Amino acid sequence: MTDLYRDLRYLRVPVDDLDAATAFATGVFGLQAGDRDDETAHFRSDARNYAIAYTTSGGPAAVALSVALARDLDTAEARLADWPCRRLTADDCAGRQIKAGIAVTAPNGVVVEIVWRPLSSGWRYHGPRDAGITGLQSVQLACADIAANEDFWVRGIGARVSDWAGDAVFLAIDDAHHRIALYPSARDGLLGAVWAVDGINAVMQGWYLFQARQVPVVHGPGRQPTSGAMFVTARGPGGVLHSYATGMEQGPALAARGPRQFAAEALSHCAWGSPCGLSEFGGEPELGGEGGQ
Repeated sequence: MTDLYRDLRYLRVPVDDLDAATAFATGVFGLQAGDRDDETAHFRSDARNYAIAYTTSGGPAAVALSVALARDLDTAEARLADWPCRRLTADDCAGRQIKAGIAVTAPNGVVVEIVWRPLSSGWRYHGPRDAGITGLQSVQLACADIAANEDFWVRGIGARVSDWAGDAVFLAIDDAHHRIALYPSARDGLLGAVWAVDGINAVMQGWYLFQARQVPVVHGPGRQPTSGAMFVTARGPGGVLHSYATGMEQGPALAARGPRQFAAEALSHCAWGSPCGLSEFGGEPELGGEGGQ
């Protein structure tokens, strides 16, 4: 576990249609709409001012980690000496609602932003419906070169390996089992966002709601053998997966236990055996489509 980071802070997701992304985030998934301009819409899941931003401004997807002190940015920049970093400009910081930050591009093309003093809200989070969301839990990344990305996140960012499932890597930055998950893939980029909910009832309610709204469910309901989390996963705006999850293991005992190796098979991604057509989760592509119910 690293003591540099406070939390997994936010995601920036490029989309083609901001109104469609907003309709999914609020009307389907249950996030709370926040600040919005002509290019970017922000959404809340907890006390932070936003946890995900959809944007039509172009550029790659980004994931942010926050630090407690301004000098922690210097520490992070020094650790990333083998990867080109840049300081975020004043305009960058204003758009991201942070005081300062640095940005570095991971080998899979996703930008990692390390930020200081991100904006929190004085208002309680309240979604448009009771989805049971308690916060942004973890991020899933697709990696054509899994070894290079594992090296970047471990040696450059300073994350700790919790477990491997085949060559998929689960990475911790705090007491939670993982905040970042790297999956071997035929493509690079942002794969999914996992949102913590307050119990298995919220997971199952989400599953039934996805079915009722005809939102493609690509994995679950299921249980992740590595982290212990129960989940259901649907496809959202920009092709990014969105999951409800509950029950992820956490605590200092995880670091003391050390990383484990799970087999390279679908059951290492879902102990309940839920069907999945995504190769990242050990699934076999189904005829006539990408992913399955």
